[in-house]
Amino acid sequence: MLEVKYNHSRDPLLRRPLSIYRTRANGQISFLYKEVGKGTRLLSKRRPGEIIRVLGPLGKGFRLIHDRQCILVGGGLGIASLLLLAERLKQSCKLIILLGAGNASGIPTIEDFSRLTRNFHVSTEDGSLGQKGMVTDLLSQTLLEIKGMAQIYTCGPWPMMKAVYHMARERNIPCQVSLEATMACGLGLCLGCAVPRSDSQGFLHVCKEGPVFNADQVNWEYSQ
Repeated sequence: MLEVKYNHSRDPLLRRPLSIYRTRANGQISFLYKEVGKGTRLLSKRRPGEIIRVLGPLGKGFRLIHDRQCILVGGGLGIASLLLLAERLKQSCKLIILLGAGNASGIPTIEDFSRLTRNFHVSTEDGSLGQKGMVTDLLSQTLLEIKGMAQIYTCGPWPMMKAVYHMARERNIPCQVSLEATMACGLGLCLGCAVPRSDSQGFLHVCKEGPVFNADQVNWEYSQ
């Protein structure tokens, strides 16, 4: 979680949760985000050399599954959670990457992913890049073509991940989801990121127990 206060201001008080997009051997880390509110607007004003306080890494990440076909499904800025995963998996499984967005500008770092595998496909709702339609259309086509064991990883808008989960369940394919939620403390104390469990036994805390869960742990009928 990044502190985005600017020029010693106390506003905004809360940090902003961002997934790590890329790491480098020299210790440098990169974030991919969209300017959507006051916090990210202030973050965009930062200049090289300025100090930003960071709390993290927090929670639990993706569990690497090897020796099978690994299908990564990213929607919108959910792709920010998938690059490191893709880089880790490319050496040990057949990697398939499916990315989708509303238009071409919604996938600003396409080359970072396309260099990792020949099994790379993109869709946009307006047809400005790749196949016209939803990324779940690409997943449906992929699931018809693959043979053998598979593992799905996904991050993106809630409705997209819900659809991915149901498609995976119908085919008995394990699916891991990286949930996006409003976070305040990042420690599981404020309950701001709580999501209902599928077994009705309380809530999952995205910041502490997640953000990655097995998809069948989540109550997908919950509306964010």
